[in-house]
Amino acid sequence: MDAIELRFRKLLGARIQELRQAKQLTQPQLAAAIGFKDYQAIGRIENGRVTASVFTIYQIAKALEVSANELLGF
Repeated sequence: MDAIELRFRKLLGARIQELRQAKQLTQPQLAAAIGFKDYQAIGRIENGRVTASVFTIYQIAKALEVSANELLGF
């Protein structure tokens, strides 16, 4: 993994966490809203340990009631 990908992961994760907390959702609640059985997957995305797929980014944006552009606007 290069520095650009790592930076992207961290920025995306921080943005998801910020928006999730603004909606007063827990990680398990967000996970359930997008159909994830493992809520810890949200934690791994927020911590920048994994890269979310395009579809997962879309699902998260929809669950947080923001556009994908808003989610990726960092």
